[in-house]
Amino acid sequence: MTTMIFKWTRALSREGFTTTNFYFSDMHKSTYYVKRIARPHYIAIISNYSDINEFSLATSTFDMSYGAWLVIFIYNGYGSDYCHNPPGNIFHLKYNTEMLVRCGKENILREWYSINSNRTEIIDIAKWNLKDGITDKISNSHYGEIKSNLQGLTIKAVVVKDNKFVTINKDGQLDGVVGKIMRELCSSLNFTFDIVSEVPNNGIWNPKFNNCSGAIDELCSKRADIAFSDFTMTSLRLNVIDFTIPLLVSKNCLFIKKPKRFFIKWSSYFLTFSLTLWIAVFGIIIVTTILLVFIKKQNGTDRCFVNLLSDNFLEIWGIICQQGLADFPDNSSLRIVYFSLFILAVVLLAAYSAALISFLTSNMQIVPFRTLEDFIDDGTYQLAVYYASSDYELFATSKDPMIQELKKLMIDENKLPETTIEAFRMVCTNKKLAMYTSIVRKEAVNSQIPCSVVAIPTGRIENLAIVLSKHNPFTDIINFNLQKFINNGMMYRLKDKIFNKNFNFVSQPQPVRINSILLLIMFIIIGVVLGVLILILEKCIFAYNSKKSLMVDHHISLIKSSGFYLQKKNNVQFSRYYFNRKIAPVRY
Repeated sequence: MTTMIFKWTRALSREGFTTTNFYFSDMHKSTYYVKRIARPHYIAIISNYSDINEFSLATSTFDMSYGAWLVIFIYNGYGSDYCHNPPGNIFHLKYNTEMLVRCGKENILREWYSINSNRTEIIDIAKWNLKDGITDKISNSHYGEIKSNLQGLTIKAVVVKDNKFVTINKDGQLDGVVGKIMRELCSSLNFTFDIVSEVPNNGIWNPKFNNCSGAIDELCSKRADIAFSDFTMTSLRLNVIDFTIPLLVSKNCLFIKKPKRFFIKWSSYFLTFSLTLWIAVFGIIIVTTILLVFIKKQNGTDRCFVNLLSDNFLEIWGIICQQGLADFPDNSSLRIVYFSLFILAVVLLAAYSAALISFLTSNMQIVPFRTLEDFIDDGTYQLAVYYASSDYELFATSKDPMIQELKKLMIDENKLPETTIEAFRMVCTNKKLAMYTSIVRKEAVNSQIPCSVVAIPTGRIENLAIVLSKHNPFTDIINFNLQKFINNGMMYRLKDKIFNKNFNFVSQPQPVRINSILLLIMFIIIGVVLGVLILILEKCIFAYNSKKSLMVDHHISLIKSSGFYLQKKNNVQFSRYYFNRKIAPVRY
């Protein structure tokens, strides 16, 4: 035996393997030598019956999934054939144990593993001989078919109450996103689950006191092997439980009650163009107005500069508003300028109309803040999270300065909600309360929320997965099948079937409401009122002038009737003065 082990050690060393030799009784001490190795390999030599007992005793308290095993039986004693028909699970194997066994002088390599703790499963993997090496290996499809059959194994499960991701339908079957995925897993892997308990929340792990609560406590205490709920993957939880690959990825948001504030989109009519474009448009109007004045002056117009400036300005505004000219000029230079303005006006009006329609019909949410920093600066809102959830764990343990500032705004712990619908009911009753959670959790109870809520993005995401007890032997095979569901599209079909059935994610076009065009209506009203006031003012001035003219006529008639006559020179001057006074109102 010593010579054989020496030869094997030298052969492995030549291949670059670092080796060490120890007895079965010292197996636990071997972890000291291999603690820096990610996955150590063990070669166990069993030469007699006592070796079997000693190896069985050593493996009873050793994690057999820790390393990869090659067990070689050179025992030819009488009695039970422990190599071909091992009684029960003598080496305390698990489902995820990687152990290859060679019996005596046979050239067959067999894999040993155990689905339950009372029986050892054996698969013929390949042939192994000195001349040809490893040959006639089992096909991957056949191996996967055998290894994926859990032979009706019953797994203990815990369910979180009032959870919309896992529900029990009227037939007593699991429903919801996670429930349907688990039913597909049970069918694919041939196992069942037994719900051993129902708990009120997911629970957290407190590293300070080294204790757990909720569903996590059921897994930590080994009372359950798997938990059904919407568990978020966190680094603290990874210390005590195992996660499958993410089933859902969602953004975290602050949800507040939609403010019922009357809002006029004053800026919509100016946001259609950028500031630079607005400056360019007004610059073109001003420059063109002045340019037209000089062109018309050069063409010999007798109008003054001020009148030309106002006339040109109004003409250009009329062109911008798609109004024609009363008299198109004959001069070529003026025609070129006006034609260019007409082309510019068509392009600007088309672009402005398209952008304005987009702004008027877009569903713009009016919220008091749009980021976590704004939420903290606002300071008028309180914060709530689910009790005993990953978000609660985040605010309780994180050293992030922003999280610490948010924690100061959190409501009392005894008032925190324990279910999704309870949380959103609190938000609907308290307009100054913000709920920190994920979009997918909100969508799960969307039809039951009694009010309209608004989501404020926080820039954080979370991964939701199924959880199992720490070092659970079935984690890898469950992950393998979940990945298959993702690759063949089954996962997306299951999620779409659930969410599309209850929720409508398609954004519907929003009608233009009165408050969106209220500014235009106000401009029209102001224009009408201003026009009426100017009309009244003109009427008053006209009436005043008419009355004054009548008084002058009456005074003149009195003078003529009194018999007083002025000299001829004065009469002529008076007549001119009277003529001007008479004509002035008509010209006005």
